Amino acid sequence: MMSIIFRKEAEADLRSIIAYYEEVAPEALSNILSDIYRSIDQLVHFPRLGMQVPDRSFRRMVTIQYRFKVAYEIGKDRIVIVGIFRYQDREV
Repeated sequence: MMSIIFRKEAEADLRSIIAYYEEVAPEALSNILSDIYRSIDQLVHFPRLGMQVPDRSFRRMVTIQYRFKVAYEIGKDRIVIVGIFRYQDREV
């Protein structure tokens, strides 16, 4: 089974998401995190679930409920989470 590893940038993205939603919508934070982690957990079984980003080494998927982008790379025995961000924030 593949393992999931977060790059430091992805961990920082997640901390920023948490900080932001703690301020603007604390009641939604647990649902937002569940949405993100549920999507990432799917990658263990379906690593090619996301679309390949043209001219890049990573793939991208969008979470179902809150529309966060998750950028990731597929390794031999692991998935590396490159970044996590709100769908409208950055282009990847």
